[in-house]
Amino acid sequence: MDQQFDIVIIGNSAAGMQALRTLHRHSRNHSVAIVDRETHPAYSRVLTPYYVGGKTERSNLFIVDHAFYHRLGVATLFGQPAVEIDADRHRLTLGNGKTIGFGALLIASGAEARSIEISAAGICTLRHLDDADRLAQLLPEARSVTAIGAGLVSIPFLSHAGPELERHLVVGSNRIFSRVVDAEASAILEERFVADGLQLHKQDDVVDLAGGERLELALASGKRLTTDMLLVGKGVVPNTGLARQAGLAVRDGILIDDHCRTSHPDIYAAGDVAEGRDFVTGESTIQGNWLTAVEQAEVAALNMLQLPATYPGSMKNNTTEVFGVDIAAVGYCRDDAPRVISAHDRFTGRFRKVFLDEQDRVLGATLIGETNDAGGYYQLVTTRAVFPGERLLRGVNSYAARLLALA
Repeated sequence: MDQQFDIVIIGNSAAGMQALRTLHRHSRNHSVAIVDRETHPAYSRVLTPYYVGGKTERSNLFIVDHAFYHRLGVATLFGQPAVEIDADRHRLTLGNGKTIGFGALLIASGAEARSIEISAAGICTLRHLDDADRLAQLLPEARSVTAIGAGLVSIPFLSHAGPELERHLVVGSNRIFSRVVDAEASAILEERFVADGLQLHKQDDVVDLAGGERLELALASGKRLTTDMLLVGKGVVPNTGLARQAGLAVRDGILIDDHCRTSHPDIYAAGDVAEGRDFVTGESTIQGNWLTAVEQAEVAALNMLQLPATYPGSMKNNTTEVFGVDIAAVGYCRDDAPRVISAHDRFTGRFRKVFLDEQDRVLGATLIGETNDAGGYYQLVTTRAVFPGERLLRGVNSYAARLLALA
């Protein structure tokens, strides 16, 4: 065995970074190592579409520099993937054959972009910095770009690619952002995006392509598209391979308890690879957002230091800006909620939809336009507060009063 560490972290994104900060804040006596297959210091995946579209410099993506890890006294094992966990012997094997020991292990290895069976030179994904670098090189030469999947990768990419390009979005379902916002909000956004030049192909898919100087796409509907780039944004697959091989309990993600501990007492998981309790529904889920990764990593790090901490559950918390529209979705945002209140001002484009339980406590909210109040709705959900605007709605049926109540 090459080296022994008190704590080892696999993954250098939101969860890994928060774990490092928490460990450093509470203890300077533990030896810590962080392992990641990439050679870069931590960076923001959320900003990569801005970089690809030329809206920000590559250097602005980085959250920290290499000196950050040195200041924390952390051993950085970058550029080498973790390939095997021996849970019983507390050992981790790296891609170069080296083996390191750990007292406690945090798996924060994230997820990978889903691929499609068709392959060609112009097909891309956008998950890692290398993907963004490739797209940034290809995009300036493109006249037309196409994306598959209408989520938080495809739509930001098309938005920031620029209005001078012909932009196509191919969606398998009957609406966009189906995993982010409710159906009513989705319809409002679709109208806005199409008005901004997006060409939308719903309930369709790419079934074949021919590669030449440009890609010739054949869609299931019979349509044919000519494009220079095809971005695959059909969601992600959690990196659970290490955990499965190690014998940890895995469903869609690595199963964790309310202490962010896996089925092994010395191994924890956080972020896009971890499957734990949803705060609102209590169901087991992978939330897949930055805030959840940070919260889970904080709890995991404290418990690895033998400082008992409990995680109350993850919650949807997505905020983005695409096609000039601010969007936020917080908590439970499905129309099967016991009660739903919504208001839409077509003049300003501002939309608010609040989801309530049987006691009028806030379960979640969808917001379009001026989403600075998203944090307030997050607080309402986490504190299980009664919707404060209800008193204004009672007995007053004017549209203006409803907007005031939802402000």
